[in-house]
Amino acid sequence: MDQALPLVRIAVVQLTGKHEPLVVDSSSGERPGDACAGSPRDTIEALERLGDEVDVELFQDGERCLADFASQTAAQTAAQVEVQAECGAVDLVVLDSPLTGVALELLDALHAGGPPAIVVIREEGNDTALEAFRRGAADCVRVGADYAQVLPEMALEQIQRWREAVERRSAARRIRWLERLHDAIVSEIPAALVVLDVDSRVVTINPECSRLFGIEAEQVEGCSYESVLPADLIESADLAELLADAAQPRSVAPRMARATGADGVRRILDVRAQRLDEEGCTLLVLSDVTEGELQAERLSELERYNENIIQNMNSALLVVDADGRVSFANTRAETILGADHSKLSGRLISDWFDPTRSGRGLIAQTLAEGVSLKGAETLITREDGRVCPIGISCSPLLNADGSKQGAVAIFQDLTEIKQLQRQVLQTEKMASIGQLAAGVAHEINNPMGFIHANLFQMAEYLDDLRDVWSQVEALQEAVASGQGLDAVEAASAELRRRSEEIDLSYVQRDFTKAVRESQEGSERIRHIVSDLRDFSYQDTAEPMLGDVNQCVDSTASIVWTMMKHSVELTKNYEELPRVRCFPMQLKQVFMNLLVNAYHAIEEQLEGTGGRGEIEICTTRRDGGVVVTIRDSGVGISQSDVGRIFDPFFTTKEVGTGTGLGLSTSYSIIQRHGGTIQVESEPKCGSTFEVWLPEHGGRGMREEP
Repeated sequence: MDQALPLVRIAVVQLTGKHEPLVVDSSSGERPGDACAGSPRDTIEALERLGDEVDVELFQDGERCLADFASQTAAQTAAQVEVQAECGAVDLVVLDSPLTGVALELLDALHAGGPPAIVVIREEGNDTALEAFRRGAADCVRVGADYAQVLPEMALEQIQRWREAVERRSAARRIRWLERLHDAIVSEIPAALVVLDVDSRVVTINPECSRLFGIEAEQVEGCSYESVLPADLIESADLAELLADAAQPRSVAPRMARATGADGVRRILDVRAQRLDEEGCTLLVLSDVTEGELQAERLSELERYNENIIQNMNSALLVVDADGRVSFANTRAETILGADHSKLSGRLISDWFDPTRSGRGLIAQTLAEGVSLKGAETLITREDGRVCPIGISCSPLLNADGSKQGAVAIFQDLTEIKQLQRQVLQTEKMASIGQLAAGVAHEINNPMGFIHANLFQMAEYLDDLRDVWSQVEALQEAVASGQGLDAVEAASAELRRRSEEIDLSYVQRDFTKAVRESQEGSERIRHIVSDLRDFSYQDTAEPMLGDVNQCVDSTASIVWTMMKHSVELTKNYEELPRVRCFPMQLKQVFMNLLVNAYHAIEEQLEGTGGRGEIEICTTRRDGGVVVTIRDSGVGISQSDVGRIFDPFFTTKEVGTGTGLGLSTSYSIIQRHGGTIQVESEPKCGSTFEVWLPEHGGRGMREEP
């Protein structure tokens, strides 16, 4: 038989007792009769004629058979039967057993919802067939001469009916599901739906349309849309034109309209029209987009607001992608980098940021580690080749899931600030030198005084020595001319008399002493002038390895000229490593601290004639060096300790302090990556401690 059936399963039930069920696949080559002696083989042989697409299975244990089929078929829904059929369940049961006990129970179970059953009748009479039909059998077949022909045809017919029934039930279930889905969509969709006929009259509306415009479906059926929908909606959406366009075989663009709802609220609607069928019906979809439009407007305003802030902020803003390429730059960034907007996007930041400098490393570190870093100073090379100092901070740019997308760099042009800093630093230096002028003048005047006195004394000594020398020449002439012993003795006596008269030995000793003192005085003056010249120099453009002990000591030598009459200065220097720094800036810090210490001692002494103490100590600690300056001055009140590093704050009288010394010192130490701390009590003196890292700080490594 050449029937095009999908793979089907037929269960042949031949109950022979309480044996375990035997399942025989027709493709295995084993015969049922061989497996169970005495079982009729004609039923299975007949069914095997249906071909290889039919899987025939033999069940011989009654109770097991009943348990298997009854559990699969009892009280099953159409959907479950469909799924069972699709998953390869039994399509037909051929009951080739007497209708007693378990066989009848099996028929009852199959009739309740299982696949069809064909009962094979092997005895005479019709009672078995009638009982089978009463129990729900789909058909009966009597064993006879044509049994091998009739059984396959009957089985094929029942299988086709069963499959068709399953498909009908599946189609009906699908239709019901689609109807429920349609009802749910129409009822629950947050959009007003209006169906219009070919004459633009209302066929139906959904619940959302009723709620939005305060109308009922039963009241508006058959009415024109002009009498149902608000006039402002019809006018703003130009519905007449929209419906006319929808009637044509082309796509219709949606329109935005404004309408007043039943609640009196003015709404913004997205209006769309779509032809439904060949009869000319049109679907009108009205979506309330008021909130979305308002949010879009607010978003647009926010974007404009942010754009104004970003483009007009005094700092440059640079957005860099994960590859280190510029994706956005504001106007200030374009100005500082010296590049046109059209030439910025997509370029590597290394085009301006030197990869060897810390600013470029800061951005790279933010991209690599996703951390926020700030406070670096670096140099950039503008498009015109000019080098520009900037201060830069970086933060990671993250996606919604927290993954790294790039980085945001904010930087400022420090050119003018650096110029002002240099001016302030130089002004503060000169102010300190001005405070030292009197002491320096006195210190220079002392050696100059005795040098001047010694020069006058040495001039007198030279006159005496010249007189003695003339007597020496007379003696030499008497000896050389051979004038005789008397003339030589007379010349010698005159030389002796003149030498004793001027005390020649004293003149020689005092002359030598005057020369030595004058040399020492001139050397002292030279050192003072040298220290002043070094202190007044502007710093180098690049940091260098400096000797902190030398910086402290040379500064103390300058200050000592003004404080030596009232201060005992103690120095305790340890051997220190050379520190990466700006030496002249450190000298400015130490100058400010020492001058302040001297002023505090002067205020403490108040003209008593006593002497104060200043102690300078240097040592190594925590990967750097520490300079400690302690004084026995008037001290600082606790209320002022926290403010002494603020710009323009001073405890001195008006006209005697600018309030910039400690503020400048704090900035210098911070730029070096160090710290400056103070401990003080009123009337007990103060101790300032400066710590400097050996390798310098980030902020001073590229000091322009």
